[in-house]
Amino acid sequence: MAEADAAIEAGEPNAAVERLKDRLRNKPGSLLTRLALGRVLLAGEHPEQALAVLREAAALWPAAAVATLALGEALMALGHLPAAIAELQRAVRLDPTDAAQFALGSAWLEAGEIERASELLAKLAGSQPEWAARAAEKLAEAATLSRAGRSPPGYIRHLFDQFSGDYERRMLSELSYRAHLVLRELADLVVDGESGSLDILDLGCGTGLAGEAFKPLARRLDGVDLSPRMIEIARARGLYDTLTVADIDAYFAHGGRLYDLVVAADTLVYFGDLFAMFGGVRTRLQPNGCFLFTVEKHGEPGFTLGPKRRYRHSGEYIRATAERAGLECVGILDCSPRNEAGKPVEGLAVGLRRG
Repeated sequence: MAEADAAIEAGEPNAAVERLKDRLRNKPGSLLTRLALGRVLLAGEHPEQALAVLREAAALWPAAAVATLALGEALMALGHLPAAIAELQRAVRLDPTDAAQFALGSAWLEAGEIERASELLAKLAGSQPEWAARAAEKLAEAATLSRAGRSPPGYIRHLFDQFSGDYERRMLSELSYRAHLVLRELADLVVDGESGSLDILDLGCGTGLAGEAFKPLARRLDGVDLSPRMIEIARARGLYDTLTVADIDAYFAHGGRLYDLVVAADTLVYFGDLFAMFGGVRTRLQPNGCFLFTVEKHGEPGFTLGPKRRYRHSGEYIRATAERAGLECVGILDCSPRNEAGKPVEGLAVGLRRG
């Protein structure tokens, strides 16, 4: 392992690959050599080979926490968060070392599970100085996320990556999801333009349900979503001109094309304070362009975080925040975007316009 660390630190991981492969051929029963090979392959930008080596090590030594930990860390580094968390949980069960607990806590934080991450990382406060300091940095990051006024991007991505394959069945059959259809009806009331004449941006496009509803209006249809797996399904529909994997806040920060219509079906429930969102949308709307979205309804002033980790907003808050952001409220209707526990969720369908 020292050889792998030295090669990585020197910026020459590939130089160690063949030496480690030769060593493994001569001594195939060496766990440490396999782990070192996986590390240098990963650092040398050979991710598939690295995962193959580390998966084999974890399979050959299922009781070795160090092998499971190495696989979990590699999966996390490559963005395979659900699989990484599963492996890191197993590593902690096998041997709850500081390294394993820190890795799992970091993974939970990346997934936006702030309470789980904080509980685990707090246990390292009395550990060795190196791990205590690293845990303190992560705990500070967790505290910042908890004050952000929106769901953490990692939580959103983790949530939708996890059930992307079953998303439409669950939403349409179990939850009677209809936010996209509600917005399509609202568009007939407040949006000007003939069919096939509008440039449309679908925020939080998911698997493309809203895109399918709005495609007849579109001259151009673009989508953005934080979940790569949801984007893959949307791409297979063949509806969109472009699809982008990005957090919405970051997407707006980079500027770009202007649109006649922006739609967000069941997307703003992951945002509490909507001022930045409205400002970002305004920068991407043509003059007289519209922003249509659904939210879950809050019966009191302002907004609140509901028990399902989805924000609720009042109509008064939306009107006032839109005005501050330079958008005019041209329609706000009571609706039910979905069911929960067999009952309709109270919601609002909103139309804003840039002057």
